[in-house]
Amino acid sequence: MGQMQSKNKLMFNHVRSGNVEGIRALCLEGANLEWMDKEGNTPLSLACKKSKLYDVAQTLIQLGANVNAHPPAPRDATPLYHAAKRGLEKTVKLLLSNGANYDCQTPLQQARNYKYTKVVRAIENHICVFSGWMREFYGPALLDVLAPQLLSRRVWVVIIPTSSVYPKPYKFELVVYASLKDAQPRVVMALRNQNLKEPEEMHPNTSVTIVDNDSTKKKSLKLAPSVEEGRQQLKWFCDACKGIPQPVRPPVVHQTVLPSAPPLTDYDTEAVEGSPMNYPLNCSTTPSASVGGENTEDGGSSGQCLVCMDAPSDGICVPCGHVAGCMSCLTEIKSKEWGCPVCRASIHQVIKVYRV
Repeated sequence: MGQMQSKNKLMFNHVRSGNVEGIRALCLEGANLEWMDKEGNTPLSLACKKSKLYDVAQTLIQLGANVNAHPPAPRDATPLYHAAKRGLEKTVKLLLSNGANYDCQTPLQQARNYKYTKVVRAIENHICVFSGWMREFYGPALLDVLAPQLLSRRVWVVIIPTSSVYPKPYKFELVVYASLKDAQPRVVMALRNQNLKEPEEMHPNTSVTIVDNDSTKKKSLKLAPSVEEGRQQLKWFCDACKGIPQPVRPPVVHQTVLPSAPPLTDYDTEAVEGSPMNYPLNCSTTPSASVGGENTEDGGSSGQCLVCMDAPSDGICVPCGHVAGCMSCLTEIKSKEWGCPVCRASIHQVIKVYRV
């Protein structure tokens, strides 16, 4: 018994020092990966408190450590909680990809409280049933009709479940951010008893109103797609409010003969410092690559970049073939390995497209 306890204590020493090989050896000798110290830490919890111990956390998960282990109290002190509280984006993504729970949204709330924007985006991107740019109306209803662009603002909208174990009926909430640089949301609205006023199918109006019936003072929010002809985005948003996730399309590889492209090293792929660029994930149709011609089916039917919504979409993602944004935005996305803004496929190369 004493020998096993000494092995468990030695495991913590190896974790603190980052000794991956020592951890593997002790695991083979029968050391308990779920043994807790006096503070209620497991070896994995300890590894999730420092960015330099990312490799240790990865090794412990590979060896079978429980990503949802927690002390008797507080029960929310899971490895994900510790990583989110310290802003360890890479560790957060590792835990989420290996089944970490986000019950009660405690890790997400910690990331918001400490203003770790990248961690907030990472958790929300993993759990949301909808995410994208929309326009929020804030003026009188009559003026909304007369001058919608002047009385609306562009906002980032996500719909997330309130628990990783979905209850019945499902519980979701609508979260609105003024920009992607913000860790704290401007609006959080429960959707379990919402009054959703959808536009009629043939009506020219493309906005939706959500009324929060849970609050003492009824709050309402009026949203519209961020791009013209955005009815498909609005439909996905309304479905998500009801607990129906937006569809995720598999990558589509087009056999397109591309013009001779310069080698990958010729492109400036230096990462831009700052908050992560979360691009719209809601496109009306799956685009088809078009080289030297107009692409009328890409996510921005007007030919605008899906990311900055300002510059023309003149970059093609290889190998998926989507003309999804401007060269500047796509180059940054590729450097940060976020994947195509349309289908999320890996981007091996970005090629400039010249439209005629």
